[in-house]
Amino acid sequence: MKRTGLFTKIFIYTFSIFSVLVICLHLAIYFLFPSTYLSHRQETIGQKATYIAQSLDGKDKQSIEQVLDLYSQTSDIKGSVKGEMTEDKLEVKDNFPLDTARQTTSLFIEEREVKTQDGGTMTLQFLASMDLQKEAEQISLQFLPYTLLASFLISLLVAYIYARTIVAPILEIKRVTRRMMDLDDQVRLRVDSKDEIGDLKEQINSLYQHLLTVIADLHEKNEAILQLEKMKVEFLRGASHELKTPLASLKILIENMKENIGRYKDRDHYLGVSLGIVDDLSHHVLQILSLSSVQELREEKEEIDLLQMTQSLLKDYALLAKERKLQIDISLTHQQAYINPSVMKLILSNLISNAIKHSIPSGLVRIGEREGELFIENSCSPEEQEKLAQSFSGNASRKAKGSGMGLFVVKSLLEHEKLPYHFEMQDDRLTFFMSYPKVAQDQDKERVYID
Repeated sequence: MKRTGLFTKIFIYTFSIFSVLVICLHLAIYFLFPSTYLSHRQETIGQKATYIAQSLDGKDKQSIEQVLDLYSQTSDIKGSVKGEMTEDKLEVKDNFPLDTARQTTSLFIEEREVKTQDGGTMTLQFLASMDLQKEAEQISLQFLPYTLLASFLISLLVAYIYARTIVAPILEIKRVTRRMMDLDDQVRLRVDSKDEIGDLKEQINSLYQHLLTVIADLHEKNEAILQLEKMKVEFLRGASHELKTPLASLKILIENMKENIGRYKDRDHYLGVSLGIVDDLSHHVLQILSLSSVQELREEKEEIDLLQMTQSLLKDYALLAKERKLQIDISLTHQQAYINPSVMKLILSNLISNAIKHSIPSGLVRIGEREGELFIENSCSPEEQEKLAQSFSGNASRKAKGSGMGLFVVKSLLEHEKLPYHFEMQDDRLTFFMSYPKVAQDQDKERVYID
């Protein structure tokens, strides 16, 4: 029965148990019935003897004997007048049917006293002989087949209902889990009991929910990887364009200085120009390396202090800001952000660098927070405003010029981290806004991260 279905197994086992119980019950009835039948027959004979004695009370002796003879001929109970006898002897008429050869034959004797018409008394004796085993067998064989058949039919029905009741939840689990294999996120097992089956259903539901969560997480991570690869491709395209032009210019300068052609004879001047080109190339290479390191550590997030990070970055640009006579105004508080420190550092570094490099001389650079967003504001010309707009356009990697590479890095990182951003341009003022994951404290002093 290894390949037999669970329903069939339960049905066969249950029906077999009920069948054994039915057989045992009928065997018990068969063997216990004679004793019960004996007492019942004895009671019946006693009742008949009493009834006959009452009906003969007050009649004459001859009438009593005639009635008893007639009754004896038509009934299995033999009645007679008790004659003279000793205490240890019993008077039995010759016509009394008594099979002494059978050990199972029983003899019942009932005596009743009646008054005769002349005022005397007579003792009436009622005798009945029966083979209890034989009669019990006959009665049993008469009724037991029908009861046995009915019992088997009832057992069959009960076994079927029981098997269906037990197997139904398992069939439901099989049907629902087949739908779960198709990753149907709406399907769940219906838990309508608190027994082991109900616990199993709850565990399957929990396991399936965990599976869906893992799959969704993997899908999200896969989408992030695809987005990251796309960003890499676009960035490399922009980087190749940014590196190609200065390298070509540097090559021309060096070749012309080598040949002492025309104006390039002034080597000191063009060496300075070449050094500036090398600085730009070095800056672009550093941008590429920084972005690469950030991509490798993109999942390492922690709490950072925006004010401390901003102040640290401004130290790197303090000399440049002093040369351009710029005023730096910081209104940030010690607001905590939950993000990859390298990512945030690279974003702020490029934004601050762009604001300082492209502000008009003696201008103002403001860094602060407004309505939950970090902003960097600087005074610049409409041309610089247009350059920033191009750097954040859909094809920024190909349009980027000069500082466009750094801004493209900012754009790529913000989109990868799903941080909303926008900028406002008013006359000679340019304000860049960006959101960031905040860290707040609830009433229980627990850390809560707010996207």
